[in-house]
Amino acid sequence: MNNSTLQGARWLPRALFVSGTAVAAVTALYLFLLSQLVSVDWTRGRGWLLLLTPALGVLAYVLLARGRGASRGAAVRCVAAAVALAALWPAWQGYAWMRGPQAYAWTWWQRENPESARPIGAWQLPGAGLVRARTDGLHLYNGEGRSAGGRAAPEGTAFCALSRTVAHDVGLVAAARTPGGCGTRVSAVDLKQDEELWAKDLPAAPPADGDTPAVAVVDDTAVVVSDGALLGLDLRSGEERWRAPAPADCRVRALDGAADRVLYVEDCPGTGTGTARLTSLDARTGIPAWQTPLRVPRGELRMLSARPIALRAGDAVRLFDDAGRERGAIPVAGPKEDLLAEPGPLVSGDLLVFPVKGKVPGISAYSLLDGRRAWHAGLDGATVLGLAQGRAPGGVDVVTSTAARTHLWHLDGTTGRPKAEPTILRDVPLGRRFEIYPTGVEGYTFVNLDPAGELPSYVALKRVIGW
Repeated sequence: MNNSTLQGARWLPRALFVSGTAVAAVTALYLFLLSQLVSVDWTRGRGWLLLLTPALGVLAYVLLARGRGASRGAAVRCVAAAVALAALWPAWQGYAWMRGPQAYAWTWWQRENPESARPIGAWQLPGAGLVRARTDGLHLYNGEGRSAGGRAAPEGTAFCALSRTVAHDVGLVAAARTPGGCGTRVSAVDLKQDEELWAKDLPAAPPADGDTPAVAVVDDTAVVVSDGALLGLDLRSGEERWRAPAPADCRVRALDGAADRVLYVEDCPGTGTGTARLTSLDARTGIPAWQTPLRVPRGELRMLSARPIALRAGDAVRLFDDAGRERGAIPVAGPKEDLLAEPGPLVSGDLLVFPVKGKVPGISAYSLLDGRRAWHAGLDGATVLGLAQGRAPGGVDVVTSTAARTHLWHLDGTTGRPKAEPTILRDVPLGRRFEIYPTGVEGYTFVNLDPAGELPSYVALKRVIGW
């Protein structure tokens, strides 16, 4: 027998013992993780562990049995311990891949007692943080989710509506007083300086169904629905720029705007014909650009997008070009699926993304140019809780819920395909209604708007690093 044969016979048992020790360490780690997964409500990764752990245990037994004779030396044992410790890191990375991305609530703010006031909406602050509006006041939160002040609603009034958008760090707040309705008082708030720029008392006439949007911000113009007219005010000074009178027995049912254009729908229920008008005005001067007659049944009238123009009117979402010409419609109740009103749809480029119900529930994207369905994502049949613009350009983020868990999906906005495995949200307290902002330490912040007020107002996510 030559020297190489002797050296091989001497080192093979040692190698088997060292390898067996490393595999045994990985098996022990996976057994520990399996014991921890027994008490959680998410199962992703558990199947892989159930398959791999017994197989690794058998492999460790075989390797250690064949290398048992080499385990007597102290040097071999030290090497085996070092290799076993080193093996735990790739084993942990393998477990992290098996379970996929997960996140939990790293910070939130909640009052000691349940809220008595109803939440009405939220804004994102220009720098870091958020504004959460309730009927009794505006509540500011800094980038860490801590209270950063705010302002109470004036005595005898209750905040009732916010402008959908903020421009030049200024947002509009509508308040209701008695007698009167939503919009009897309007104020502009500088969110950067946390100060009220101006406030006006107006003779607002509330509609019978209470769905009129009271205020909108379009570039540097504040647009306000008042009794018998639509008013355009300077956003920072509150001075009146223009006034668009409404015909007798007519009322504004939908209001929005984008760039330099104000869009609103006048409905005249007193005529009994079901005729309404979609009107476009110059935001700076109030000069009409065009007006399009609408014959819609009694029902919901809501502006879903101002550019491109999409209007939910009764049993369809109607689409218009920049000159007011109708170029398509999306049926609310279609042969394949029905569009859901909540959560509200999301505009992603030239697509309008809706939560839908049907044979395959989930979300569907429709073209804002012709109304054709571009894609559908089933999302494992889960209930859709919220939609938001993704952090990646053109992406769509979706929060879904099942009886077992809550997921945050990241979809490609052009195809609807998942960009990555969905993130499991572990112990994240979300209500049925909330706003999603792709900001914060780990990229996502939620503002709960449930009327019960028993959930944290502000929730920020942090990626799970441990088990």
